[in-house]
Amino acid sequence: MWFTFFHEAGHVLLHGKRAVFIEGDGAADEKEHEANRFAADLLIPPAAWRSLLATGRPNLAQVQAFARTIGIAPGIVVGRLQKEGVFDHKIGNRLKRRLCWGTPCPESVESAG
Repeated sequence: MWFTFFHEAGHVLLHGKRAVFIEGDGAADEKEHEANRFAADLLIPPAAWRSLLATGRPNLAQVQAFARTIGIAPGIVVGRLQKEGVFDHKIGNRLKRRLCWGTPCPESVESAG
């Protein structure tokens, strides 16, 4: 959720609030990349990200310690690790917080994390 929020904020801040994006348009692809980079770097500073990955794929304890060190929720780190293919999408989901509106959240099951 936070990546998406900051991705969209990146569009507004970098490209203006009146910009229109059409999927498949070469210019839009570059702007999507810029918004992705804005969100990723805002949530996890590039130097910190590089330090997390410097010794290879982190384990979940390292993810939690890293998140504490830079002051963000460990689920944000897990989400980026999943998005960038470092973690499978099944790994680390227990570190993510679920947001539910209007009804109780269903129980989540993590199969490999």
